[in-house]
Amino acid sequence: MSELGRILKEARTSAGLSLAGMAKRTGYSRSHIGNVENGTRQATPDVVKAYEKALGEDLDRRSLLLGTLGILAAGPADDTAIAITHEISNGRSGLLTELQTSHATDRGIAALVGQDAAAVATLSKWTNRGNALLRVNATGVLAKVPSPVIGSEAVTVLRNDGHVRELYVTAVLSRVLALPWDEAAQMATADGLNEHQVGTLTKELGNPNDAGARWCAAVTLYRNRGAATESVNTALLAALRTETATENVRTIGAALAGVDPLKL
Repeated sequence: MSELGRILKEARTSAGLSLAGMAKRTGYSRSHIGNVENGTRQATPDVVKAYEKALGEDLDRRSLLLGTLGILAAGPADDTAIAITHEISNGRSGLLTELQTSHATDRGIAALVGQDAAAVATLSKWTNRGNALLRVNATGVLAKVPSPVIGSEAVTVLRNDGHVRELYVTAVLSRVLALPWDEAAQMATADGLNEHQVGTLTKELGNPNDAGARWCAAVTLYRNRGAATESVNTALLAALRTETATENVRTIGAALAGVDPLKL
């Protein structure tokens, strides 16, 4: 069963409706409704809207809205992002404590929670408590919310929390440089990038969707600037002109001045 299908089923059953009753209210067949709820068939925006209209005030609008946004923003719903968002909205951190989320999943969650002040506050709380996996996942989502202020908050966590920083830098290097996790982890705290890898990483300085990845790129490039000093400085200077998160501006400025950003 998909997470969105489960939410739809919970909404229906909490309203005391059978599959047949929901089929009558929505105009969809009983089998169609059943397949949507068990995940065999995709829950399209039209189906979600039909549920909302049929259930009215009986519907858990908050949960269903999250699912609807996931479908509209990402095409086929990212069930992991929707499931995690549903947990966050209810103050639960189970999934974020158990698995490290991907860049794409973080972006999906950020798109859903970015306008929800309560959810953002919950994630902010989790960046400073719990195990390292919870802290890095919460930081990863906040870093992808399109807000310079929230982005700076995420960067502050990366600068101050060594465990979170190492996991985040490893994830960025693995994704951007297409490295196995173990190899990326070794490079996260060393200066072994070659000139080609440095050139590839400079592009991450302009990633508009992840303030944390921009910070990781700046710090890693500073550490590896000897492999291509001129190109690194050129990329950092260009990034400085477009960066919106205050903490990233400080980091890039320090790197250009030859000051270790981790010592700010």
